[in-house]
Amino acid sequence: MSTTPRRLTFGAQADVYERARPDWPEEAARWLVPEDAELVVEVGAGTGKLTRAVAALGVRVVAVEPDPRMLAVLRERGLEGVEGSAEAIPVGAGEADAVVAGSSLHWFELDEALAEFGRVLKPAGRFAFGWNHRDARHPTIGSMSEVIYASAPSQKTLGWQRKDWSAAVTEEGLFRDVEHRLFEHVLELPRSSLDDHLLSYSGLALLPDEERRRVFDDVAAILDGDPSLRDGDQLRLPFVVEAYRAVRT
Repeated sequence: MSTTPRRLTFGAQADVYERARPDWPEEAARWLVPEDAELVVEVGAGTGKLTRAVAALGVRVVAVEPDPRMLAVLRERGLEGVEGSAEAIPVGAGEADAVVAGSSLHWFELDEALAEFGRVLKPAGRFAFGWNHRDARHPTIGSMSEVIYASAPSQKTLGWQRKDWSAAVTEEGLFRDVEHRLFEHVLELPRSSLDDHLLSYSGLALLPDEERRRVFDDVAAILDGDPSLRDGDQLRLPFVVEAYRAVRT
C-alpha cells in the first residue's frame, strides 16, 4: 500500500496554510533575488507566500509546486504557477536568473534538485533559499517550540535546523560563495487563528486528534501567559527568516 510523501501532505491544509502562515518580509525577498533578475523560478512554492514577495519587486516569478491543491490557491491569487518539482522543473536550460526555495529545501532530494537548479540557471545565476520560522531565541517562543517538538512527527522535521546548508549546497561543486543572513519580523495573527497556524505544520497535522488538541492547548497557555506577545485580540509572534544565497559555478 502506497503512502503519500510527507512533502505532499500540506495540500490537505492549503487554505489554512495560506491564511495562518507568515508572509515573507520585503527586505528578505530583495536580498534573495538579484537586482537585475528578469525571470525567477521558485521551487516548492506552496500557496505562494514567497512568490508574492518576489513578484512585488517587479520580477517575473514562475512558481513550481508538486501539490495541485497548493497550486490552486497560488493561482487563485493571480500568480504564475506550474505543476512540477524541484527535481524536475518545467523550465528550459539556462533560462532563469535565479532559483529560490522558501521553507522547502529540506523536503527535496537534494542532489537531484541541485543538479536541476544548475540546469535551469544562467551562468553565474543565483540559487537562494531560506526558512521563515518562529524565532525560538525569544524565551516564550522557545517554550512553545519545545512543546511542539516533543511530538514524534514534529521531531522528524528538526533535521533541517541541524544541517550545515552552506556545506550541503557546495559539496558537489555546483554552487559557490554562499552568504547567510537573518531577517527578523513579526507575524500578526488573530488569537482565534492560533489553531490554524499550528495545523499548517505537517508534524502537528499528523497527530491523532486527542494528542493534537493537548499540544494546541499547551501552546495556547504558553502564549497567553506572555502579555508582551499580545495586542488586544492580536498575537504578535517573533519570526525570523534564515536566508542563504549562492552563485552557480
